[in-house]
Amino acid sequence: MFNMDEPKNTKKTKAKSINLRWFGLAMFLLGAFGPFAFHFATFESDDVHFHANFGLYVNGQRDEFKNFSFYEEVAACAVHNPDDLKTRVHMHDQNSSLVHVHAHAVTWGQFFANLGYTLGNNVLVADSGVYADGIDGNQLQFMLNGEKVQTIENRIVKSEDVLLINYGNEDDSTLKSRADAIPRDASRANVTADPAACSGSRDSSLTKRFKASLGIN
Repeated sequence: MFNMDEPKNTKKTKAKSINLRWFGLAMFLLGAFGPFAFHFATFESDDVHFHANFGLYVNGQRDEFKNFSFYEEVAACAVHNPDDLKTRVHMHDQNSSLVHVHAHAVTWGQFFANLGYTLGNNVLVADSGVYADGIDGNQLQFMLNGEKVQTIENRIVKSEDVLLINYGNEDDSTLKSRADAIPRDASRANVTADPAACSGSRDSSLTKRFKASLGIN
């Protein structure tokens, strides 16, 4: 406290000195922690993990991918090898309509290659056989997000895509009904923890954000 008997000029000088100290401390803290706070607040993870839905019909029958070999377990989530399709895109826990994507620029053709299938724009090679346009009047057709498309093999899988692949001679009305019947659980999967210890597409954890703000890998 100020001494009431001190001259006013002395009191003003002391108050000014105290204010300058607080200002200096504030500037020091801002300089020391400002960049950290900025990086912490604006940090965005470069991790890729999102989901899409699909359905495959051949001659009126939906392929349910019942074999366990179509599904990846913990290993596919633990180590992301950009050269290994099984870590880039796969399915889990016998959910035969949900695609898990873990890398940039994954295509639908790559997803089916991971399953052991070959998906072209005019031919499908599946466990049950080879299906090409023109055989017995049948045709390979695609509906992506409710719209018919001519090509699919090199299209990049996007979050919450819904893809129908259909081989047969069905009309557009039947195609639409089959596309509408595909489960839409990709949006829910995007915000929840995955089976087999994969993490959903949520904000990065505080620990990861904190370490990144400090420049720690």
